[in-house]
Amino acid sequence: MKKVEKLLIIGIVLISSILLGTMTLAKTAQANASIVIVIDNEVKQRIPLVVEEKMQTYEFKFGEQTGYLEVKNGKVRMLEMPKEICPERICSETSWIARPSQAIVCLPNKIIVTIQGLDDKNDEIL
Repeated sequence: MKKVEKLLIIGIVLISSILLGTMTLAKTAQANASIVIVIDNEVKQRIPLVVEEKMQTYEFKFGEQTGYLEVKNGKVRMLEMPKEICPERICSETSWIARPSQAIVCLPNKIIVTIQGLDDKNDEIL
């Protein structure tokens, strides 16, 4: 085996180890996250963000209505609501969110769904 081949193998092993460590840290941080449902500027519900392949559905109440969230693989999305409740359906068309910088917003019903880590306990809407 030539010196170049040995260096190439060592480089590949090092890069793989770094990527594996980064992915493990990201999964740990995501496992400590929660889905926060804010209705009319008030935190109504916190749901642990599950990192599983199995689809889970959660319901939440707003006024006299009920909304539904789906959670799978550490991602969340809002299911479609009847047109009478949410005429534009932008919230359900937002699709999946997986990072704290993302949000699902339903303006007609004043609903905001975000992902928050355990370290971020701030309940205020910025």
